[in-house]
Amino acid sequence: MEYSLQESNSLFNALYSAQELYIINFNIDITSILSTSTLSLKIFKSKFLEVDIPILKGMTDSFIRKSYFGGGTDYYKAYGTNLHYYDVNSLYPFAMSKPMPYKLINKYKDMSNIELNNFFGFCLVEVETPNNILKPMLPVKYNNQTIYPTGSWTGVYFSEELKALTPLGYKFKLIEGYEFSKIDLFSKYIEHFYNLKKISTGSERFIAKMHLNQLYGIFGRRKDLIQTINIYRKDLEKYLISKIIKSIIEINEEIITILIQNNIDNDILEELNICLDTNITSKSIEVQSNVAIASAVTSYARIHMIPYKLLPGTVYTDTDSIFTSDILDNNLIGKELGLMKDELDGITIQEGYFLGIKQYGYKYIDNNNQIIERSTFAGVERNSLSLFEIKSIVEGNIIRKEIPIRFYKTFKTLNISIKSTHVSLRKTNLKKLINNNYIPININNIIKPKYSLFNIIKRKVLKLINKYLKQ
Repeated sequence: MEYSLQESNSLFNALYSAQELYIINFNIDITSILSTSTLSLKIFKSKFLEVDIPILKGMTDSFIRKSYFGGGTDYYKAYGTNLHYYDVNSLYPFAMSKPMPYKLINKYKDMSNIELNNFFGFCLVEVETPNNILKPMLPVKYNNQTIYPTGSWTGVYFSEELKALTPLGYKFKLIEGYEFSKIDLFSKYIEHFYNLKKISTGSERFIAKMHLNQLYGIFGRRKDLIQTINIYRKDLEKYLISKIIKSIIEINEEIITILIQNNIDNDILEELNICLDTNITSKSIEVQSNVAIASAVTSYARIHMIPYKLLPGTVYTDTDSIFTSDILDNNLIGKELGLMKDELDGITIQEGYFLGIKQYGYKYIDNNNQIIERSTFAGVERNSLSLFEIKSIVEGNIIRKEIPIRFYKTFKTLNISIKSTHVSLRKTNLKKLINNNYIPININNIIKPKYSLFNIIKRKVLKLINKYLKQ
């Protein structure tokens, strides 16, 4: 009881201090905020936003969302020695300081007469990579993951990323797109919190860093608006004939949880009601998002990392960091936004193994002449694998690791249990390894040719009809 009281008092004091900080600095009551991302957005809108940001409509959002990828993570060599570990100062805030898409100027159904250099926006393009490129730079979604392949394909991308890759030999044929005007949206916001981060310590520094990194993502929210409600099983039928049900979760014999899609486009609803002879209704609620901004930020971040990825000695790259045997020029290193910092303060990594995305380990000797091993492997705690185990996985072995504490939630009983579990770790990358070099994936070898446009539309329509008939 004494411990619980101390913890409750500590939590209250922390919340009280945070409330005081936000009221004094931003006149915001944090008890009205549901997440730190919405807190960042509210600060931005109340103190730094000088224009109205357009909300993208359904078709525009769907088109541009295809260009929204995450950070550029890739692996080029399986083993490296005498490596340096560099990290960008606030990569996404740096990217947010670039020109952002603002107002929609034009929609092009045919871009055959449009020059890429004169276009700012998002376009569907036919991509052809250079022959024998060892470090591809343009992302593609494949099997729920992002890959960087060679070959040719069709995709939607931000114009500035295409411009950055043209000098590398990439060829693009523009098909259709949305053109935007440019605006400086975030510079004042970024400057405020970055300067605060530089002079602050402890919780205030954490808060400044949080607001720097969390704002852009909220612009990428999906347009879907899902309502979750608990109902009696006997009442399910009236919801089935009047709502779009995305999912049904069994709780017990009497109660079920249903997930309702609330913001269906009115034209789609009208067609659906005519086809199914129903009277489905939908709340007219618009999600405040603009995926063009979120996509532009992540594209600018990938563009900034291109020169560092192309260094001959770079063996692995994460969203905002690289492992490389090259030593960066002094003009690239510093404390300013977008510059690199040496994560190990001049210490050289003796050897490192890189198995795939978020799968690597390395060792170095620190200033006290102690051998330090570090590892990152998706599925287990950071630094929980030894370099010996990493080497074993490299050789094709499977390592089993125990996770002593894992939380499990049960929907039916609403209980939470804590159990130990075991995970099996193995190489999962898609690339072939030849003479310590990973060979890029050729997308034309893993994705089958598409059907005709008619068959694609036909399959999608039949799938939608079957889905709603079942519901």
